[in-house]
Amino acid sequence: MRRDELYGVASKSIELPSEELAEELQKHLKDRRFDGATYDKARKTIRFPDGMNPAEWSSARSTIEKWARGRNMEVSESMKLQPKQEPTQASMDSKEREAELKKKLDALAPEKAEERYNYLRSKSISELTDAEYEERLALAQTLSSRSKATKDSKG
Repeated sequence: MRRDELYGVASKSIELPSEELAEELQKHLKDRRFDGATYDKARKTIRFPDGMNPAEWSSARSTIEKWARGRNMEVSESMKLQPKQEPTQASMDSKEREAELKKKLDALAPEKAEERYNYLRSKSISELTDAEYEERLALAQTLSSRSKATKDSKG
């Protein structure tokens, strides 16, 4: 999630209490070279382009906050609720991840599996990603079962 989405400014719009103030603010923004803003009379909002980078948005917000203070107004934040985005390839369900991990581990030679396990074990758990943590557990289980199989065949 982008930082601006996290702080509820993904829509980049300013809601005003009256049409007169909205028109005055829009004129003020044009004077300050914020030309991309469009005014929606029905909602009494000024909208900014979605492609606006965070630095531009921050500058526009600062300008708007100064303008509002000069009119004895305050800026209040609002929340926007929207449906979740469809899961991406990165969030495969757990069965698919497990199958992919098993396939990856089966392809490793025993020496390589042990090297990978030792590497993952050398990092603290807090440093590991979820995938690395799962891999570490699976490697431990795989190496444990291999060593049992080796002991059983010898003994």
